Amino acid sequence: MASKEVLLGIIGKNIARIRKEKKLSQEELANLADIDRTYIGYIENAKYNVTIVKLLQIAEALEVSLNELINEYISQPEKIEIASPQSLVAKINSLMPGIREYQQLADEHGINDIFQDNGGKLLQVLLITNLKILPGREGNDAVDEHGNEYELKSVNIKLTKSFSTHHHMNPIIIKKYRKVGWIFAVYEGIELVEIYKLKPSQLEPYYKKWKEKWHGEGGKDINNPKIPLTFVMEHGELLYKRN
Repeated sequence: MASKEVLLGIIGKNIARIRKEKKLSQEELANLADIDRTYIGYIENAKYNVTIVKLLQIAEALEVSLNELINEYISQPEKIEIASPQSLVAKINSLMPGIREYQQLADEHGINDIFQDNGGKLLQVLLITNLKILPGREGNDAVDEHGNEYELKSVNIKLTKSFSTHHHMNPIIIKKYRKVGWIFAVYEGIELVEIYKLKPSQLEPYYKKWKEKWHGEGGKDINNPKIPLTFVMEHGELLYKRN
């Protein structure tokens, strides 16, 4: 069994490595994890005896499992075959006709870039649910043929088991959320697994909890509270399931 000092060193190196891979500063990670920025520096340098709660917050913010933070990272560059730049460019060029066709379909549904903000996944959900995007709205809002509005969310279950909401949750955002239904798309990597729909009333326990927390913390915006996938699967209406 590794000593406490060794384990803290492994955790610190893993957090720093994953943070840099995701191009996040220490301050940005601290905001996402709702932790003081100085703690991130202490943790990465193994100078802080991090609690399991804070470690879970950091794992969620980095969208990785807890195991990826506490297990020693072993790179094996000798097993990686690096293709030449010319062959990679040629491969991308061969894929471009299909990508352009995908983007053309996305343009028809109000999505400007399939590579940005989960645009490609959003298009897939819109086509399956027969919803239309509401341009210029906050978030990935959409509307059905009856004028009912929806908040669209997706999750990659290879990275996390909960849905992100809003980085500045407050009563104004909660009021907006209370007026719309929610569509939750569950992905495994790039493969769509399931789609669920929840009514505004079904999410009321979370709205109430977030509002109470906001007031309890003196009106401080809540940083990206999560909705667990288990809750969505238990209470949501299943609209689509992969064969």
